[in-house]
Amino acid sequence: MLKVSAINIEKLRQNQFQNELPEFFELKNYVENNSWHNNDSVFNHTLTVLEELEKLLKNINNKINSYLHQKIDNYTKRDLLFLGTLFHDIAKSDTFEKTNDSTTCKNHEELGAKKVSKILKRFDLSEREKVIVIKIVKYHGKINIILDPNNKKLEEQYRRFKTERHDIFMELILLAMADTLGSQLKDNKPEEFKFRIDFYKKIIDDF
Repeated sequence: MLKVSAINIEKLRQNQFQNELPEFFELKNYVENNSWHNNDSVFNHTLTVLEELEKLLKNINNKINSYLHQKIDNYTKRDLLFLGTLFHDIAKSDTFEKTNDSTTCKNHEELGAKKVSKILKRFDLSEREKVIVIKIVKYHGKINIILDPNNKKLEEQYRRFKTERHDIFMELILLAMADTLGSQLKDNKPEEFKFRIDFYKKIIDDF
């Protein structure tokens, strides 16, 4: 059985765990090009997001730090957030579409939740822990849809999202911020990038 503690960014960059996690390494073959990605493979993007998450977690406040160190069964919420981040785009290989020079991966979150449920059987996770990781994968894109600067119902939809996903709310926010920081949105749409990052920072500071 795989242990979460055995996996880290450096080992993944060195192509370790290819036999254990072939689905993840397949993401090297899918190169995205849109407002969030400038010809960046899903594999590379995911590792960048993991790096951004590590930076974020080094500077979070004590309250969030304590929250993430809560143990579920075998692992902490922080460990499960790492796994959720590792697999958040796992189904982009199944939903990848290219039109001219632009790519999309519609509904990769929903399919990703189903795909990761099978992958997690290889890990020494409890059933409760598996459910948390699956939820992180399934719902990680929701906040990105809500946080449109032109969304007139943003506050209302955000409050509903926070209520509905209260059990993994902070995990989703931290992943969304790392996901944004690990994208090329800053270069392609700097105003939207700033809007999103400022929104996440306020949530994190107020937690």
